[in-house]
Amino acid sequence: MLEAAEELFREGGSDALTVEAVIERAGTSTGAFYARFGSRRGLFVAMHERFLGIFGQDLADAATAARDQTNLRDAMRLFFQAVLASTRRHRDTLNFHLILNAHDAEMRARGNEFSRGAFALILNIVGTHSPPGEAIDEDRLDVIARALFGLILETMLFESDEATGRHMPDDERAERLVDMALAYL
Repeated sequence: MLEAAEELFREGGSDALTVEAVIERAGTSTGAFYARFGSRRGLFVAMHERFLGIFGQDLADAATAARDQTNLRDAMRLFFQAVLASTRRHRDTLNFHLILNAHDAEMRARGNEFSRGAFALILNIVGTHSPPGEAIDEDRLDVIARALFGLILETMLFESDEATGRHMPDDERAERLVDMALAYL
């Protein structure tokens, strides 16, 4: 049923996600739907959890590859580029979960937990490439993570030339963020 719901979402957005449409697409019964999800909101929560797993794996894979880089500049570039690429790939789903379901306290709490995990990945990447014994300024790193979150939101909400009127490809936006981050750290 979850696969059926995701297909419907890709085809018609959140308006296509009716209980009846999911049941019909999945070839199941009303009882089976309610036994599994309890409600339409339960379906959204299950979709949210599944999506966090997919997006989280993208970020974890990028962090692993970033830690393998020889210097912090290359590590941050690789990570930021991967985050923006994953954001673009999952743009509609991110909009659905971050914007349309922002009022749902449970999904919001899980999203906040996810964001803190993403910050921990950035902290780990920087720590991996810092000299031994050198303290990491977590306040400054927090600002960098917030700037990355801003780029994620921009990627979700706008085409690359809409926010400022100037087209800037994702790789260039990631590179500029790396420049800012390294200057700030």
